[in-house]
Amino acid sequence: MERRAPVSTDPAQCQDCYRCLRACPVQAISVAQGHAQVRPEACIACGRCVAACPRRAKRVRDDLPAARAAVAAGNAIAALAPSWVAAFPGLGPERCSAALARLGFCAVSEVAVGASAVSAATAELLQRAPQRLWLSTACPAAVAWVRRHRPELVPALAPIASPAAVHARMLAAARPGCRVVLITPCIAKKREADAHPELWAAAISFADLARWWQEAGINPWTLPPGEPFLFAEDGGGRRYPLEGGMLQSLAARHPPSMLATVSGVDHFAAACDGLGQHDAATFVELSACSGGCIQGPGMPEGAGGLLRRRRAVLQAPVPEARGCPPAVDTAARWFPEPEATPEPDERFLIAALERIGKRRAEDEANCGGCGYEACRAFARAMCAGRAEPEQCVTWMRRLAQRQANALLTAMPAAAVLVDRQLRIIECNRHFVRLAGGEERASPGTALGGPPTLARLLRHVLDGGSEIVNRELRWGSRVLSASLFSVEPGQVAGAVLIDITEPAMGREQVAARAREAIEKHLATVQRIAYLLGENAAETEGLLAQIVDAYAAQDGDGQA
Repeated sequence: MERRAPVSTDPAQCQDCYRCLRACPVQAISVAQGHAQVRPEACIACGRCVAACPRRAKRVRDDLPAARAAVAAGNAIAALAPSWVAAFPGLGPERCSAALARLGFCAVSEVAVGASAVSAATAELLQRAPQRLWLSTACPAAVAWVRRHRPELVPALAPIASPAAVHARMLAAARPGCRVVLITPCIAKKREADAHPELWAAAISFADLARWWQEAGINPWTLPPGEPFLFAEDGGGRRYPLEGGMLQSLAARHPPSMLATVSGVDHFAAACDGLGQHDAATFVELSACSGGCIQGPGMPEGAGGLLRRRRAVLQAPVPEARGCPPAVDTAARWFPEPEATPEPDERFLIAALERIGKRRAEDEANCGGCGYEACRAFARAMCAGRAEPEQCVTWMRRLAQRQANALLTAMPAAAVLVDRQLRIIECNRHFVRLAGGEERASPGTALGGPPTLARLLRHVLDGGSEIVNRELRWGSRVLSASLFSVEPGQVAGAVLIDITEPAMGREQVAARAREAIEKHLATVQRIAYLLGENAAETEGLLAQIVDAYAAQDGDGQA
């Protein structure tokens, strides 16, 4: 049975903020009906969306049940990624081994053993074929980026398996029938484990391991020492979790040539632009996480990158171990797996751009607020059904302003918005007529009219409650005023209805107000998030005004 993708979305928690889409370096997030969903065919499982989501709507697949099942079945071995020393500071190898034994593991071994074998195989590769470009294959997220988003570089991927895969082969050769549980800071290892069920029973994170210990009531730091790790290695593999650590391990085996490290998926494209597989003597270590594996998304929270690096460096001495790893095949073959993204017809692309108000080249702001690097890339995603117009921040802002202006204009009563200094921000034609002309009611001018109006607005701006149906006089007119806060302490508004008009006029006002509410409520609700207002409160306020007016009509007719 195929497992779910390593990263998914909980729709109930998704708040439509699109932060995950902006954080995703490969645009592997699609938006449908306002909810952001991970597209497994494009995702490289780097974990950036998980870290970016403020509501924890992006969920990492929980493989702890599979790990528990493997332990319960017996002969389970814990394969620890070497960054464990940064994840669990002060926990030596012997106590870590004891704590894992308490969970039921029969042995513990470090993936660093496989990393040392990868360094040896890479050094041999560079000696055998030095005059060309090689890309490292230790990071599964980086490999996925090449295979899915830069397939032309797949021939440059070193034909060597990842350290975790080589290590799992060693364990299988030494302990036939064992069940290997990989413990790692990497989400992408889950996909690698899915692709190779013959190597791993499950892949869990260090955060999962901490939760497992806690649920089992185990405090690893207080346990007596356990058995040494399985398999000895020279220590070079323990540098792999650090940025540039693979190159440090490699330099001891291969004379320095053109060696480079690039960490962070954001930097991959710029670093690899223009490179071809025949570029002479270039080896590039790719790490999807800035700072290396010690910054992986599966690390426990509570420490910065420099502190984790310090822990990893200080605890890097090779621990005591049992036995030597068997020699295994380190080879791997890589194939492109690009996502099928047909280029839309130019007519549809232009229509999509016009849908978000981009009718000229200068309209294309390319601000990146939608999560795409350019407006045309966003339009292509719209054509493919992976994006919605509402993601365009500039278009939504303009739409909100137009709809707000339309709502303000359509109101059958005088309306005005003022700032903290009681200067007019916006008003409609009814307020202009009430104030005596545009020169007295243009944006930026001081609010005129009766002192009572200014006093009531000041009350609202200073944190007072909203005011509904307060009568005040403006010259010869008697007004029913409703005042409310738009932005607490900064912007307040007033709706003024002339109640000196005949009853029939008031009835028409009420009818027009109801019509305006019905016509514009859907728009207000859609743009309320951008405007920072509460649509329900807006509806309630207008409804109160209408009901109060209708009640006055009823009393007058009675």
